[in-house]
Amino acid sequence: MDRERIRVVSQLYQNTKNRPALTVPVRGKPDLVEASSDASAEVQRSADQEPLWVAVSFPFLPLEALGETAQQQPMAVYAQRGQIRTIIVPNYPAQKSGIRSGMTLTAAQVLNPALHILPQDRSAENDRLTRLALLAGHWTPMVSIAGSNLLLEVAGSARLFGGIAQLLEKIRSGLAFEAQSPCITAMPTPASALLCVRNGKAVCITAKEQIHAAIRELPAQAMVASTKKQRALKQYGITTLGDLLRLPRDGLARRLGPDLVQQLDKLLGKQPDPQAGMTPPPVFRQDTVFDTGIANTEQLMPFIETLLGRLQTHLIQHHILAEQLEWGLVNESGLSHRIPVYLTQPHRNALDLMKLSRLAFETFQTRDLITHLSLRVSRFTPLPALSKDIFSIPLKTADRDASLIERLQNRLGRQAVQGIGMQPDHRPEKAWSRCTVGKAVALPHGAQRPLWLFDTPYPIQVSNGQLLLGNQSLLLQRQRERICSGWWDSQPIRRDYYHAKADALRAWVFRDLDSGIWRLHGIF
Repeated sequence: MDRERIRVVSQLYQNTKNRPALTVPVRGKPDLVEASSDASAEVQRSADQEPLWVAVSFPFLPLEALGETAQQQPMAVYAQRGQIRTIIVPNYPAQKSGIRSGMTLTAAQVLNPALHILPQDRSAENDRLTRLALLAGHWTPMVSIAGSNLLLEVAGSARLFGGIAQLLEKIRSGLAFEAQSPCITAMPTPASALLCVRNGKAVCITAKEQIHAAIRELPAQAMVASTKKQRALKQYGITTLGDLLRLPRDGLARRLGPDLVQQLDKLLGKQPDPQAGMTPPPVFRQDTVFDTGIANTEQLMPFIETLLGRLQTHLIQHHILAEQLEWGLVNESGLSHRIPVYLTQPHRNALDLMKLSRLAFETFQTRDLITHLSLRVSRFTPLPALSKDIFSIPLKTADRDASLIERLQNRLGRQAVQGIGMQPDHRPEKAWSRCTVGKAVALPHGAQRPLWLFDTPYPIQVSNGQLLLGNQSLLLQRQRERICSGWWDSQPIRRDYYHAKADALRAWVFRDLDSGIWRLHGIF
């Protein structure tokens, strides 16, 4: 019995000695070395226990954001840096001419006079990077945008895809349709993963002990941003990260600052480096297809009600409110129509949205049969947290004023319902402008102004010293307001304004100081 136990223990020890390495380093090119089945299983166990970060860089992102990657002519994206234009990314035909990133635009055009140049569009790059981040959500829920790179935490999802090697292959094949030559790196820390892809190094390391060996040949200047510290590294003879990591920590912190020591600790996993994940914007879209077609909008109402019920369920589940709705219709001729539903405040009640949708559809007319109905909501706001006690009165979802504005806008159109705001001009005809409906604007002074102001002041007759408006005589109040303004432009005025009464009419009149003519300008 004892001999059998000794034989089993000895066999287990030999199996442990012959087990393959736990890491799968890959150098030079982005293709990963295929690990054996035992190594994949061990890598999987390590990924389950420790965080694993995948960083992805996109070398041609500025060109891809402009939609110019398929061009065969030499092309490059440049950026204006002070008085100098610098090449950011050249395409492959331009690289064959010797054009490189960081080269001045003048030098690049000397190498190839036929070079086609485009200015960098950072807004388009950010939009494209956001779309790529949403695509990366297929492989892990933890996706971050770090500069112009993506950062994915994949330790929890590697098992779902059969191991880290299979997951990286999924990521590479999925991004191949969206980006040109992406660089993909897997490392135990986010800082080391980003450092590798920013230097164009694709590697797969799953153990923290192997980080030092993977990054020691990378340039040390990649760890410092200021020009002064980069010059200091050259003076000290430090060219690689291996040289930097061999220095004593106290002397390194004293000469180059403690921030650099903290960066190195995060790089090697000795200090926490939490990353903020990107929350994808919620999008709701529901479609209904009609085989026989719908003849009029009234027949659409049951289907609209059904889609709004699904929207309400979606909003309740995600604790959000809808800020904007849009209906889409397609008729049998293939023509599409967009019918927006205007909201002055966020909603999630299907009954309220149904009333507003019905008003929006009242002005829509089509002679062809409707074959397709869709509801799309792309703007949401979080549901506000309400603290209530047992005696609190339930609040309505919308007050009466906002509800009236929404009904008018959806019935008459958004442009037909406008708010009025005040402008800093003493001339009454120039002292107002259109603004957002419901926007509270205070008067710039305490003087009263009529609600109804004429575009063109109405002339008033004067008979025997009495002001006549039609058959009614106007009685002026003693209070006078003199307005002399506009001398700096081509529309100066010099007027004395009065409040006047005629039976139930309360008017706002003025006397032109230059001509002496009386005019009616508004009615209170």
